[in-house]
Amino acid sequence: MDWNAIGAVGEILGAIAVVATLFYLTKQIHQSTKVARANLSKDLFLTSREAIWDLAANPELTEIFAEIRGYEDLDETRRTMFFQSFFRLYEVVFTLHREGLVDDGIYESYLTMIRVFAASKHFDAYWSVTRRQFHSEFRAYVDEQRAMIGSEPIETGGVPESLPAEGD
Repeated sequence: MDWNAIGAVGEILGAIAVVATLFYLTKQIHQSTKVARANLSKDLFLTSREAIWDLAANPELTEIFAEIRGYEDLDETRRTMFFQSFFRLYEVVFTLHREGLVDDGIYESYLTMIRVFAASKHFDAYWSVTRRQFHSEFRAYVDEQRAMIGSEPIETGGVPESLPAEGD
């Protein structure tokens, strides 16, 4: 083998190394972007939840919120704020799971809580007013969960025994 052949092999190996490095960097950038998105989603949720709980904790702000929304009593207002704070979290978890950033086991525990809330007697009143505030895919998902429960909400808010397993 002469020096020209050795040089050619070296150039080919160098090109392969450059291409492999580019693939690796592309994967790292993609992963970094997903993590940044997850952190942003978490921060948005925390900010939203804090604002909702601030409203609920301040009687004057709760009354203003109730007046703006047209609620007749403060209990209805507080229930709405309670549901809203949790469903914002569930929407974030739903989105992050869809993007592969939340473990299936953790997601399943949140799925159970969506079903618990959807089975409660006050859920339909809350959801009919606020569902348009959520991402369309999340709305469809919650609607599907609610449909699986049936027409009669459960007074205690427990998960119905007859719910089919995910994917059935």
